[in-house]
Amino acid sequence: MGLHAALAALVIVMLADAFHLEQSTWAITACTYVIAASTAGTLDRVRRRILGPLVGVPLGLMLLPVASHAPLVLWLAAALAMIIYAMALPERYDVACGAYAFTLMVTLAATGERSTLLLAARAWETLIGGAIGLATALIVLPLQPQRNIGS
Repeated sequence: MGLHAALAALVIVMLADAFHLEQSTWAITACTYVIAASTAGTLDRVRRRILGPLVGVPLGLMLLPVASHAPLVLWLAAALAMIIYAMALPERYDVACGAYAFTLMVTLAATGERSTLLLAARAWETLIGGAIGLATALIVLPLQPQRNIGS
């Protein structure tokens, strides 16, 4: 798992250098967090990791017009989203990822970040990171689930 995560992160670093990604840390986070103990587990985590931000980022971007007029509303929305994140994380990784992405969007907006390109990079760089994490897990020594022997 460590080898998969390290190789995927290395690929992201090279892509960031070649293509000047906005926030390559988001892609690195995605590619390392999706690695699981088996290839099937990684595939499931990639699916969930991509679905969450595809919902959370647009919802957060929809609140950008509110940012300059009612920043308190954004902070309250972020607090609610973090409660959802904490409750969903053990069982619903996709919902947790969406809540986290939403929180990131609204807190950046509340602190003055208004670049739609930068904020949207959260979604597409998560896609890049998830795809590279999955490719690494599928190509480099794919992991199979461990079976309990003698239980």
